[in-house]
Amino acid sequence: MSNELYSANLIVRMTEKEKRDLALAASKKGVTISKFVRDSVVNPPSVTRAEYDEIKSMINYEIRKLGVNINQIAKKYNEYAYVEPSLDLLDKMNRIVGLMYEINERIKE
Repeated sequence: MSNELYSANLIVRMTEKEKRDLALAASKKGVTISKFVRDSVVNPPSVTRAEYDEIKSMINYEIRKLGVNINQIAKKYNEYAYVEPSLDLLDKMNRIVGLMYEINERIKE
């Protein structure tokens, strides 16, 4: 970190919601709003907004496909009157659900 004093000011107009969103983003990183803005200028995100939106859309599509597969498995279990799913299947489904939550949290960041 440089010994330079932060003496220059920058005034930026934004809505109250944008300001709250900015404060929340800085809070999640554990830094002040000023540091968050400075860091964002020096090291911008490695993907563009369009790329981010495309990735998010692809992930949502894959999650929906997993949901369809899970529904098909449930239908087969109901057709053949299985009482309990196998432990292996339950383990895999729990891992999928865990990964979906993890992906969802990362998308929010």
